[in-house]
Amino acid sequence: MADPQQARKRIEDAGASRQRVRAHDVKLMLAETRDAPFTSDAWLFELKHDGFRLLAAREGDDVRLLYRRGHDATHVFPEIVRALRQLPFPDLVIDGEVVVLDETGRPSFQGLQKRVQLLRRADLERASIERPATLFVFDLLGFEGLDLRPLPLLARKQALSGLLPAAGPIRYADHVLAEGEAFYEEVRRLGLEGIMAKRVDSPYVGGRSPQWVKLRVDRTGDFVVVGFTKPQGGRTGFGALHLGSYQGEHLLYVGRAGSGFADQQLARVRRQLDGLVLPARACEGPQPLGRDHVWVVPELVCEVRYKEWTEEGLLRQPVFLRFREDKAPGECRFEDLAGQRTDLAKELARLQKRE
Repeated sequence: MADPQQARKRIEDAGASRQRVRAHDVKLMLAETRDAPFTSDAWLFELKHDGFRLLAAREGDDVRLLYRRGHDATHVFPEIVRALRQLPFPDLVIDGEVVVLDETGRPSFQGLQKRVQLLRRADLERASIERPATLFVFDLLGFEGLDLRPLPLLARKQALSGLLPAAGPIRYADHVLAEGEAFYEEVRRLGLEGIMAKRVDSPYVGGRSPQWVKLRVDRTGDFVVVGFTKPQGGRTGFGALHLGSYQGEHLLYVGRAGSGFADQQLARVRRQLDGLVLPARACEGPQPLGRDHVWVVPELVCEVRYKEWTEEGLLRQPVFLRFREDKAPGECRFEDLAGQRTDLAKELARLQKRE
């Protein structure tokens, strides 16, 4: 691990400005979505982990962990807090993704969900040992009174690589230069979630940027839950979730997902949905056929895997993956879903004409 004074000098020589970075002032840099992998010397490629985005900061003994939307997560991951305090750098702001690894070393989103649902301090401390979290850090924003955000990404990662251990609750997220297609195929072979592509010369700029791109192995998207169907046969809870997505100010209906749920989820989610029931649907677009549709306040967000979109603007073969507690309904937007702009533009034009 690097000596703090030598590390600071190298970072300062690289062009970092003398300005302290505060975690609460940071607006996270977000990625756009693309379908196909590519190879380019101008880009580097990282593994996309199946977890939550986490900004971590240390000022002396004060440690802060913040979710993507700014909510405090410091109490949720005591093992990460302890690991940050053990680093020989009293002033640090890093960006990464927190995961819970299963027995094979793969990220387990179910394991992570169980962690974030715990409230009691004793339960959190026990979980930090029994189901420890790992923060894979891919960017360095602030270090010892220096602001690295204007520096090129590759320079920031080179500085970061010498500051973190290779194992433990906080780890450096390595990358592959140029060979995006080969890396993507390896990730596909291993059955992992996908990869991130980032321009090597990109500064860290808050908000969504075309200089960062996410490429999922499966075509997936985040959608707003706008309703559900009542269960039939021997099924409990509900039959399927009705889904929607925003384009402009319009929340459009995009179909329903009825598979992918664990049995124990059905009753629990139904209880939550019963508290959000509306007398009429809050979305526009195609009206689902049949009866027993119940509409809810568009408050919950879930991630869905699907094959493609139909000509009617509906999801084909959607399968529920997980709920996204870290994402707001307004972030579920058509323009973030690759390859759908033509159909969706037609649908929006139809709605605007009707108005």
